[in-house]
Amino acid sequence: MWCLISQPNSVVIEVRVDPKAIGQECLEKVCEHLNISKECDYFGLKYESSKGEELWLNLRNPIDRQIGVHGHNTSVRFALRVKFWVPPHLLLQESTRHQFYLHARLDLCEKKLIVPDSDIAVRLVALIAQAEFGNYSHQHHPQNIYAVLRTIIPRDASVSHQDLLWKLVAEHKNCADMKPCTAEYWFLKEVATLETFGEEMFQLKPSNATVQWQKVDNVRLGVGPHGVTKYDDRGGSEKLLIPFTAIQSASSHRRTFKLEYVNMDNVLAHFEVKLESSHAANGLYRAITEKHAFYSCETVRSAVTEQFIRDLKGTIVSIFNEDSSLGKKYVFDIRRTCREVYDNARRALYQESQVPNQMQEEDVGNLDGKHCSDSHERLTRILDAMTCKICMDNQINTAFFPCAHIVACSLCASKCDRCPLCRADIKQSEKVYLPTDLQQ
Repeated sequence: MWCLISQPNSVVIEVRVDPKAIGQECLEKVCEHLNISKECDYFGLKYESSKGEELWLNLRNPIDRQIGVHGHNTSVRFALRVKFWVPPHLLLQESTRHQFYLHARLDLCEKKLIVPDSDIAVRLVALIAQAEFGNYSHQHHPQNIYAVLRTIIPRDASVSHQDLLWKLVAEHKNCADMKPCTAEYWFLKEVATLETFGEEMFQLKPSNATVQWQKVDNVRLGVGPHGVTKYDDRGGSEKLLIPFTAIQSASSHRRTFKLEYVNMDNVLAHFEVKLESSHAANGLYRAITEKHAFYSCETVRSAVTEQFIRDLKGTIVSIFNEDSSLGKKYVFDIRRTCREVYDNARRALYQESQVPNQMQEEDVGNLDGKHCSDSHERLTRILDAMTCKICMDNQINTAFFPCAHIVACSLCASKCDRCPLCRADIKQSEKVYLPTDLQQ
């Protein structure tokens, strides 16, 4: 089965996997193609359901059970996206930072990342222009990149568009000689300060029912690194943050999602909302659990990693054999926390860097004793030849004239009237500069 995976910049990667393979196998092949060998835990694969919903592929379950594919000659489409956002200084591979940059740029253009003021918008677009276009040029203006400014600029900006363009040009000039990878890094540093950084948004279904947060029409829930945030777009930018530490329980049933938490008054509160579909409700429940484990826990508990459900056939078989894997589907695919991903990647990259040194040491160890002895003697002769023949301490750096012998350092040469080698009278002595490699 062919899997067509699109990157945030619309570049498509083709990988071939077995339909019964789990999603992790497909993701690892994509990351290997992109040279992301140790940090693939930050990424996930998204697909579009039959109802047009954008869902995360569970990487621990077989692909064919999730998207309904049959046969080896079919092809499916996925989108490679960042699932767990972390600050750029925690990313160890440049290829990983580049994918983070592409996804953040896409979210910025699609207004999934909200820019609070025009100055930040100008700075972000200038870094994009430097990363993709290079230094500012009077002959070639990156108009297609500058056009991003109109997309992300806040609506209530009091500065005219022409003034913003002048600011953008000036900011672009300030980024002169900045490497593309450096511009992408500082772009991500700026994006990481935005309020909605790393949040996965869920739109609540319009309803006349009243709950803890009044009516739920035009209300969004964002699940991010710090907790669950409610955004109310009806009368401004009202919001409510529920940190993970305050959440007592979460559950979903069909389209309904329930959450219990401790509010600011230290009182147990709860709310119940409906989403567009059961997949969206399950996705919200899954996002809260996985992001809580990834960002806040020391390690992922077995109660999360081993939680599974069964289909009807698997349920019937499990009555007679509890150990049967028939129809088993894991609920979550999180296996590591943010700290564990970083530590494992750093350890693996360090071990890879030590392999060439170990191979070099093995090669040296395989040399025969005679060759090592000859090399040692040559090195000793070179060191002796570079040492002053008078004090036998400093390096030689002075030539005697007219004999032109170089046998002493400047300190000893100042005390000599005759050349120590040929005994000729010294009329003049000059400092000489030997090759840098010999001086070292």
